[in-house]
Amino acid sequence: MSADEYIQATKYENLIRNAFDCQRGSRNGADVSYMQNAMTMERGETYAKHLGSFSKQFDKVKNYISKALMKLSKTKPYSTESEFFNDLNAKLEFASSTQDLMGIVSLSLDKVIELKKK
Repeated sequence: MSADEYIQATKYENLIRNAFDCQRGSRNGADVSYMQNAMTMERGETYAKHLGSFSKQFDKVKNYISKALMKLSKTKPYSTESEFFNDLNAKLEFASSTQDLMGIVSLSLDKVIELKKK
């Protein structure tokens, strides 16, 4: 895994942790490994057959992101931008690669950071 992919996967974890105000771990999918596994499997490299197919791992990550976006749209101070998070959640349905997911994650995390500063 490249350093760039690790940084991207870390953004995913940070989004989940901010949305659910939780520690790193498997609860809510708040661990970098979920996105890392999806990225690795997308390239056809798999070291963990027990995780299932790429589509299974991809759908799992997509679901975690969706739940995080829904949570952000209902939680203060992020709820002031609930339409923004709901729009991104709608775009998730059309995501077909980890790169698509990471675009949504990056936009979401940038908004979370912006709202935290207020």
